[in-house]
Amino acid sequence: MERIRTAVIGLGMMGFAQIRNCFSAVDDFEITAVCDNHEPNLVRAVEWFKSKGQTVESYTDWRELLDKADFDLAVIVTPDFLHEEMAAACLDAGKHLRLEKPMATTVEGCRRIIDAWKRCPRIVQVGFELRYSNLIVRMREQQERLGNLRMVWCHEFRHPFLKKEGSTPDWIIQKKYSGGTLLEKNCHHFDLFNMIARAKPVSVYASGDNKTIYAATDVLDNAFVTVEYENGIRAMLSLCLFSPEKKGQKHLHALEVGLLGDRGRMEMRDDDLYFWDRECMNEERISFLRENCEAHAEDIIPSLRELAQCIRENRQPYTDLCTGLNSTLVALAAEQSAAEKRIVTIAEMEQRYGVLYGIC
Repeated sequence: MERIRTAVIGLGMMGFAQIRNCFSAVDDFEITAVCDNHEPNLVRAVEWFKSKGQTVESYTDWRELLDKADFDLAVIVTPDFLHEEMAAACLDAGKHLRLEKPMATTVEGCRRIIDAWKRCPRIVQVGFELRYSNLIVRMREQQERLGNLRMVWCHEFRHPFLKKEGSTPDWIIQKKYSGGTLLEKNCHHFDLFNMIARAKPVSVYASGDNKTIYAATDVLDNAFVTVEYENGIRAMLSLCLFSPEKKGQKHLHALEVGLLGDRGRMEMRDDDLYFWDRECMNEERISFLRENCEAHAEDIIPSLRELAQCIRENRQPYTDLCTGLNSTLVALAAEQSAAEKRIVTIAEMEQRYGVLYGIC
């Protein structure tokens, strides 16, 4: 079967890692062009292709790439503030799209991308690879065992953001570039809440500050966020960006996702999944042994396989534009709630921005 000609825009840590660990592991894609305006990133990628005996076109300007390169799928792995313009332009040019999360740093940006998609409908996948994670898939498949689901939680207690190189150094700790910590970092987790709850969120309340390690910035370094859904499910995020780093300590977990219903409890702790039934003393455990821990490779690869199938069958992926908009609405409501110290409703977000949750 003919491979999908692919151009990767953004060759920083994540973009380069996805080329080496993910696209190279999926035969459906052939990377024909790469682009980055930071020369060291571009040189590193081109040299890697040469070491594999492959040739690839290289560009420093993504507009020139769109104008000159021959490809079918654009993969955008750039800093968040660049997503909106690049994604809309790629769609207007008739390209399929894999867009790294978050979809955009503003709701208006999400609307612009959706408008471009309506003008030129193509296959679009937003990079919420946690949905494709082995243990998250198992949680979703086993969710009915919990009975009437009541509570969902995510604890992410981790080390600070890694230093970002490139033409906009450390953009990730500047809100005008990232949209804020709860959007940039936690849109993944709000997407999981939305997926698990299977209902529309009603309200968001967040409390957080940046007094520990990010006091010189305008992004949060810790927060609690509560999201309430129409069906009565309540979801809670707890975030810390100055926790001791996990380096093999047996009982130190960086990420936990839990579900609790009237018949049982399920909890993912890093790469272990546990299930407890209220009626017995048994504990079930499933472990996922990763072969590659760099840049979420084990989670991205199954998402790429689905993307290739969707392009060939002309259908939208599991993490589509509506998924991206929904997560952004919740995340930006959380950012606003933390800043204004009040509950923010999804209804007021919809009214302010002229969008509807779940409808693209």
